[in-house]
Amino acid sequence: MSDPDKIFLALKSDTRRKILSMLASEPMYLTQLAFNLNLGQQAIFRHLQLLEESGLLDSDFKDAGQGAPRRYYQIARAVRVEVQISPEMFDVGLFDVPRVEITTPKDFPELAEIVTKCAELGKTPNSKEKLSVYSDLLKDLSKELNKVNIAKSIAEATYSNIRRQIRAIAFEMLPQRIDQRIIQTLASRGGELTIEDLSLILNLTEETIEERMKELDKAGLIKLEKKNVLLI
Repeated sequence: MSDPDKIFLALKSDTRRKILSMLASEPMYLTQLAFNLNLGQQAIFRHLQLLEESGLLDSDFKDAGQGAPRRYYQIARAVRVEVQISPEMFDVGLFDVPRVEITTPKDFPELAEIVTKCAELGKTPNSKEKLSVYSDLLKDLSKELNKVNIAKSIAEATYSNIRRQIRAIAFEMLPQRIDQRIIQTLASRGGELTIEDLSLILNLTEETIEERMKELDKAGLIKLEKKNVLLI
C-alpha cells in the first residue's frame, strides 16, 4: 500500500481524526486519549498503531514522574491533503508542508504585516499583553486565509469551466472517442506531453497512441517532435 493510501485509510475513521485533533494541541499518553474519547485503551491502541503505520504519528517514552516511563504519542509530520471532485476533474493531492524559515510575502501586504508583527513579537518577553496580541494576529490571519480560500475557489471553478469547454470543443471537432480523449488530455495539460505520458494517462498502449497521432497530425491538430506531442 502506498504512502497516500495509508494516510487516506488513517483519515477514514472519525475516531482517528479526533485523535489527530487532540494531538495537534499537545503530545498525549494512551491513557489520556482513552479517557478523553471515552473508549477502551485497547481500541485506542489499535487506532494509534494504524496512525503510526501511516507515518502521521510517532511515539517515544517519557518519564511520567512515578513508575516506569510511559509511551506518549505526537504528530510526526506536517501534511496537507487536497481532494477536488467535479464533473470535469478528479484530483487528489498529498503535500508535505516544509518547516522552513518564514519569509515576508511581499506580494501580499496585509499578510506581510502579520508575518512581520509575529516575528517582532517573538523577540519580546512573554506576557498577558503578548498573548492578547497573538490572539488578534490569529484573527487577522484567519481573514487572510479566507481571502486565499475564496481566490482558490474562484480559480478552481474557472479551471473546471475551461476543462468543460475543452471537452465540448474536442467532442464537436472529432468523431472518434479516442481522438477526443487525446486532444482533451493534451489541451488540459499544457499542450505538450510525451507519447509515454499519454499512454499512462489514458491507459492505452503506446502503439495505439502513435497510430492516432499520425491521423491527428494529418488533420493539423497536433505536431509530432520525436516522442513529444504538441497541440497546435
